[in-house]
Amino acid sequence: MVEIYDLLPQNPWWEDKKLIENDEKLTNLNSARYIWIPRFKSHIDIEKDSVYSLRGPRQVGKTTLLKIMIREQLKKRNPVDICYFTCDLMRSNIELKDTIEAYLKWALRQSKDRKIIMIDEISRVENWELSIKFIVDTYGLMEKTFVLTGSSSWDLKHSIERLPGRKGEMKNGNINKILLPMKFSEYVELKSKSLGQKFRDMGLFDNSIRIDALYDILEGDAGKWINPLIPQMNSLEDIMEDYLLDGGIMTAVNSIASTGAIPNSIYELYLQFFFGDLTKLGRDEGLAKRIISAIIKHEGKPIGWLKISREADVSSTVTVNQYCELLQTLFAVNIYPAVDFDKKTAKHRSEKKIQIPNPFFFHAFRGFLVNPGGNYYKMAKTYLLSPENKSILTESLCGDHLARLAYNYSPTDLFDVSNSLFYYRTNKGESVDYVVRLGEELIPVEVKYQSKIGSNDFKNLRRFDKGLLVTKNYLDLENKYRAIPLSLFLMLI
Repeated sequence: MVEIYDLLPQNPWWEDKKLIENDEKLTNLNSARYIWIPRFKSHIDIEKDSVYSLRGPRQVGKTTLLKIMIREQLKKRNPVDICYFTCDLMRSNIELKDTIEAYLKWALRQSKDRKIIMIDEISRVENWELSIKFIVDTYGLMEKTFVLTGSSSWDLKHSIERLPGRKGEMKNGNINKILLPMKFSEYVELKSKSLGQKFRDMGLFDNSIRIDALYDILEGDAGKWINPLIPQMNSLEDIMEDYLLDGGIMTAVNSIASTGAIPNSIYELYLQFFFGDLTKLGRDEGLAKRIISAIIKHEGKPIGWLKISREADVSSTVTVNQYCELLQTLFAVNIYPAVDFDKKTAKHRSEKKIQIPNPFFFHAFRGFLVNPGGNYYKMAKTYLLSPENKSILTESLCGDHLARLAYNYSPTDLFDVSNSLFYYRTNKGESVDYVVRLGEELIPVEVKYQSKIGSNDFKNLRRFDKGLLVTKNYLDLENKYRAIPLSLFLMLI
């Protein structure tokens, strides 16, 4: 039986609201050189009767965001109206139900105001949605806001969907939120306040304006977006070099800022959480490692389940398919199918392009799988000395940002990246790295992260009405097929 005093250690503000300042996440935040507050925090409306889900990979800052929100709310609410607890050690959905019920019975006796209930890593509890259903059916959702976090995109999103009529109504947005590592534009704002302010003054932190900028680059007055940024090119390239090492993961960012390196312990903490989540989902860690190793080997190249099964020594392609889909739900990989341009649909039976979307995650997995006893940070820096390796990583980075662009174009709880971002390849092997769907339009994007660009690099784009070549530092806004440096492109999407 859960008692209210069992929750006291995780809710010290019930005793004194000033004690929130002793929270480990907030003290680490206060002492950090760089502090990142995700832009999308403003889209969680605490005053709504709703059950929000907040999905994202481990180590990206979900718990820190909850503590920031709690600190803000304590400035204007009775402390007993705010409850936080983590499910990392919770044994069952019955215990989860009892915990929420113990809090509500205690808090409702003291205050009739809105109750804010933040539950961390709820996806670690099997059938947790049954507990939320019971609570909402018994106590109602009026004057209650739930924020639930988890590290599995499938479990949290689909479990929320099994709560029809109990999630609250969101007329101006969706309730399923995704917190990913910071985009390059956010990273630039973090590392250079002057650059960040310049982009903010241009309105480029607004989704709709970024969409307009992209279309102008493709076929309009691109100069009004690009010309003001050209003087910043060298600074953006320097920041890109940092981003390719730490991926915007805040513990890594601040470690480099304070010590000049990322210790193995930061990489290992992510890996421990990741493989712990994988094991809890009933998957074999050794098999997953072999599959990830095959994915890294073919990063950026289309590959089929059969080839992975052979290289990873897995007897069944069905098993490979299931593991790759699970890796995607844990935000470890992005999977892009080929596109049928005529039908404007995915070729789901085709080979897939499978990429690790974040540089930090890539270096963590690669370091662990290639040389688990080595210095991962030094391995990452050595890897990036090769232009070919850097090209592979920048292509993955471009794909991840295009996937986010597709979501921001049409932010919906039904968004599926496999229906919004593809690659293109003919029977003769001619290919385009990405094709992004924006509404009914398909836009080809080819990535050539190299110093020299010739007419041959545009060859595969010419089969389409429009297209974009993403380069290292080559810029051409005059021809039909535009070319733009990666650092500028990522700032604009």
